[in-house]
Amino acid sequence: MYQLFIELTNQIFWEGYAEQLAKENPAGFQMELAQFTNDYNL
Repeated sequence: MYQLFIELTNQIFWEGYAEQLAKENPAGFQMELAQFTNDYNL
């Protein structure tokens, strides 16, 4: 699920968005990842 989140955000925003968010705003990254996981639990 983590890898899907990374790939999706790279497509929606820009290459490296998730990595940059994780570095600059770890809490925001965790919140977005949790929301993605809850919404798209495959």
